[in-house]
This record gives sequence, structure tokens and C-alpha cells, in this order.
Amino acid sequence: MRNSKLWFTVAFALCLTLACLRAYHYPEYSTDGFSYMANAVAMKGASIQVIHDTVYREAMAGIPGPVFKHLTGNDPSEPAWESNSFRERAVNPYRFAEFLPCFAIRPIFNQLVYVLHYLLGVGLLKATVLIPVVCYWLMGWLVLAWTWRYVATPWAALISMLLLLSPPLWDIARSTTPDALSSLIVLAAMFLLFEQRRLLPGMILLIASVYVRTDNVILVLLALAYLYVTGVGLRASETAMLSALAVVSVLLINHFSGDYGPKVLYYRSFVEAPIAVGEIAPSFGIHEYLAALKIGISGVVHGPYIPFFLMGTVGLLRRPSRALIGIAAVTMGYTAAHLVIFPNPETRFFGPFFAAMGLVLASTISITQAAQFVLAKRPVLRRDYPSLLSAPTR
Repeated sequence: MRNSKLWFTVAFALCLTLACLRAYHYPEYSTDGFSYMANAVAMKGASIQVIHDTVYREAMAGIPGPVFKHLTGNDPSEPAWESNSFRERAVNPYRFAEFLPCFAIRPIFNQLVYVLHYLLGVGLLKATVLIPVVCYWLMGWLVLAWTWRYVATPWAALISMLLLLSPPLWDIARSTTPDALSSLIVLAAMFLLFEQRRLLPGMILLIASVYVRTDNVILVLLALAYLYVTGVGLRASETAMLSALAVVSVLLINHFSGDYGPKVLYYRSFVEAPIAVGEIAPSFGIHEYLAALKIGISGVVHGPYIPFFLMGTVGLLRRPSRALIGIAAVTMGYTAAHLVIFPNPETRFFGPFFAAMGLVLASTISITQAAQFVLAKRPVLRRDYPSLLSAPTR
């Protein structure tokens, strides 16, 4: 049995590492990544011209030609407003610098890029690729360890690998953004809080997730509310103080980063990419929001959200552990609230949701295995207790 567990673990490690190598060699570059690189260079005190030259020199040297042409506005197949914005940023350092506050609101990711590049000597572009890949690799082991708590090793390794290779989770490994780091920290926090009931390290990671992505504040508030309502160990005063800390953290990050505010965010996300983001007076009202919501709903319907939601629902119907009910409730609530508040259906924002739904469904295997074991030992129970097949093991 020990040898079997070892070999399945080795096979999982090999598959996970190969997936990471694939993501490392074929990342999904974006202009967002350019801005994270620029913020790291800006921490060194460089001038706007030096920041611009450094970022685009690294990008031109490391990004394949067709992709670089697209990201610098020279792709005729893209909308004119997007190409114009990309082109202006590529040739005008000051217009490029106007976008930096929009991405300075991810301080931990920017700091990691800075450390990798200036302290460890990793290339600036490679740093934005390496961080998501390493986070994805670590998240893989976290998912496996979590699945092990409910499922035998052969099934745990197989299910974990299939879940990690599903498009929503695989994509965050390739994206040169903070989303893989965010997913790793959120999942680790929920594992500590819900599975192991270790409040102090779990809370530290949960609050830290806000400094990776400020929109994680929604998930933090939902998690705190759930922990308080279910009586896990938080008093009302502690819940209120931690909630206030999360909200104040967002306000401080937005203030010191020079963020332009929600109206600019919504305009550049749902209307068009502006040429001079720091000089516009955007118009974004209820009409524009409803149009964005309509497109967002279409993206949800045609994306992987419904299949994963059904996976989680099936798992919940089989009455899983309280820990899995907790992460399912929090991540479902977060995903629904995020899509209503900011109706962008890009899956990279919702890594914890997709992972949680897979974990909840995987736990049903342990329930079925336990029931079948009992029925094999006591066949008479099959007649007298048919509901045993749906009984929880924890």
C-alpha cells in the first residue's frame, strides 16, 4: 500500500511538473503584464523614459513576434480602439506611465517581480511568467493534500490532476497576472480555516489575499461572515475588526497606488481601452452597466461556470464535510457577487471557485467507497438500509 501511494504521488508530481513546464514555455502574455513589470522597475526609482524602454526592450526580446505585434497595436485584426491604445503605450512613455496606477493596486505581485528581477537576477519578463507557474505548482500540491483527506491515493492523484488540467485552472498558470498567486493564497487560507481550524495563520493569509487582488475583499467578508455564523471561533467584535481591516486595506492600497477610481476601471474594462487613461472623464452609467452585465451573463452561460457549479451541487447533495460545505458556500457566494458587481466572466478571477467545486465533487467518492465497503461486509444492509449509499463519512 505504501509503495502504491508513493508511485501514484510520483506520477502526480511528474504530470504536474510537466504541466508547469508547458505553461512556462507557452505563457499568455498581455499588456497587463507590461504594467506589472513597469511597476517593479518604478520601485527602483527609474524615470518614466527608463521604465518604458526597459519594459518594451524586455518584451521585444522575449515575446514571439506575432504576439508582440498584437500587444503593441500592430495587429490589423483587432478593434481599432484597442490597437490605438496599445500602440500609443508602445511609443509614448508618458501615456504608458498613466496606466501604472491601475496595476499598482496589486502590491504583493509587484514586489515579487521586483525581488525576482533585482535581487535574484531573473529576467523582468520571465519573473511575470515564473510567479504564476510556481504558484500553480504549489496549488497542485495543496489540492492533492486536500483531496487526500477524503479520497484514497490513486483516486486522489487522478482527480487532482484532472482538476488542475481543466481549462479554468490551467489558464491561470499561463497568465502573467497575479491570479495564480491569489488563488494559491485564498485556497491555503480556506484550507487552514475550514479544514484544520487554524484561525491565526488562516486569517493572516486571508487578509494578505487582499494585497494580491483587492477584489478578494468580497471573499474575505463572506468567509468571515460564514465563520461567525457557524460558530467556528470568531466573536462578533473580532469579525467586525477583521472585516474593517480588510476594507481599510483596500482603501489604503487604492489611495497610495494613485488608483483612478471605479468609474475608470469600469470604462476601460467594459467600454474601451483609453489612450490616455489619466486624462479622461469617463461616462459609465446604468445603461453601460446593463450592457456589460448582459455580455457577462452570456460569458457565464457559454463558459465553464455552469458545469462546475453542477459539480459542486452534486457534491453538496451527498452531504460532504462541514469544511467543504464552507468553502463551497464562500466561493459560490464570491463568484456570484463578483460577477454582479464586476460582470467580467474571465475565469482567471475565480480559481478558488473552480478548485472548490472539484474538491466537493471528489469527496463523494469517499462517501460511495465507505458505503460500498459496509455493504460488501453486510449484504443484508442493502435491503434494510438503502439510504446508506448516500451517508456521509465525516
